[in-house]
Amino acid sequence: MELDDTRTGGQLVAAALDQRPDPLSVVVAFARQVNPAILESIAADPTYGRWSVFACDPLEVLVVEQDCRDDPFEAVAARLAHYPTVENRTGLPFSGGWVGYLSYEAGARIENIAPTNPAGTTLPLMRLGLYDNAVLFDHHTGRWYALAVDWPDEAGFDRPSAEDRIEQLCKLLDSAAALELPAQAATETPKPDWRREEYIAHVLTAKKYIAAGDIYQVNLTHRFTARTDATPLRLYLNLRCANPADYAALLSWGNCAVLSSSPELFLELRDGRVITRPIKGTRPRTSDVLLNAIRRRELACSEKDRAELNMIIDLLRNDLSRVCEVGSVRVESAGELETHPTVFHRVAAITGRLRADAGAVDLLRATCPGGSITGAPKIRAMQIIDELESVQRGVYCGSIGYLGLDGNMVMNIAIRTMVAQHDQVHIHAGGAIVADSDPLEEYEESLAKAEGMFRALETRVSSALHL
Repeated sequence: MELDDTRTGGQLVAAALDQRPDPLSVVVAFARQVNPAILESIAADPTYGRWSVFACDPLEVLVVEQDCRDDPFEAVAARLAHYPTVENRTGLPFSGGWVGYLSYEAGARIENIAPTNPAGTTLPLMRLGLYDNAVLFDHHTGRWYALAVDWPDEAGFDRPSAEDRIEQLCKLLDSAAALELPAQAATETPKPDWRREEYIAHVLTAKKYIAAGDIYQVNLTHRFTARTDATPLRLYLNLRCANPADYAALLSWGNCAVLSSSPELFLELRDGRVITRPIKGTRPRTSDVLLNAIRRRELACSEKDRAELNMIIDLLRNDLSRVCEVGSVRVESAGELETHPTVFHRVAAITGRLRADAGAVDLLRATCPGGSITGAPKIRAMQIIDELESVQRGVYCGSIGYLGLDGNMVMNIAIRTMVAQHDQVHIHAGGAIVADSDPLEEYEESLAKAEGMFRALETRVSSALHL
């Protein structure tokens, strides 16, 4: 779809709606459309979880396959360059744009690290759909909005008018309440790639690399696989209930689906301002109020966890400095404690001002994959990850979100993420290994992170591992 050299911008048309559908019913309605893309802020954090985006019927789908040998970000930049910029004066955070995922291995290609492990699925390296109409929900006010891009005639996209597409979205919302939820279904007990003793052995190997001076920290993960009769929509509904998060997502096409309920913001680019919020430091959360208070205090006082986070802060400061204005990169928070459904986390915030000659794809290329799920130094940590782990990560530890037509962007770190293909579902979990890591504690921390996903499968970590 070539545009002429005038690159006349599309016009963003938006409308505040009188409808008040339940967001759950809207998830069901959109998930049953063609190529749905749902980005939810289920936890509704007052700062970072205000908006949810529901879209379907993309204008185009960009797929970069696993066997791509070129820079995959060049493919993204090339497709973005074919479309005009859309000016957004609506006050809404999303103006239409590319919604989808970038895999962990896509980021590894930037550092010339070719994976030696087998791929866990046949999902592409990247998959992004261009959604030029969407519905947004404001969790603060309870209001719904619909938007669509009216493309200039010379673009030649042959789309219905923005007003017609908004009318169709309103009809979809009207139908949402009448839809039935998908039934629960049987799921086999998930099988781990590694038993406990194997995970512990790999932690010990990682610590040897640390002792030898190769790295300071490495993120070590392992995978679980289960067969299931449940639909991806059913699994996502379970996941959003068991593990509500600010950066949840459901992407579905063909016999594949990506289901994420991530608490971690990788990158937000808004009017030139960049923020990243890495997570490092975890304690399990229970129903025991006293025990939870003890664990929060342990995390707050832990020098080990603070050191883990500081390493990643330094790494991300360096990554952002590649594309941000000199002197603009700052640590806004060195680590606040946050409460999540199954764990407590320590979370930092680093900000910067993107250079005028850089855009969203430049920012992704400078920072992918995220430092919080690689380690430090980054390149050597990624080489050790490839050596120690048994399968490629794929979407897990990649990033899910959108690149807006107005130049803004929001991408998560794809943790707490399940990938469904055919009748199988894959779950990964892990954590940061440092010099004073206790191998058994690291293993148990990885299980705490997986707990919400196992609940979505209607099982528990302990039953899956026969502990």
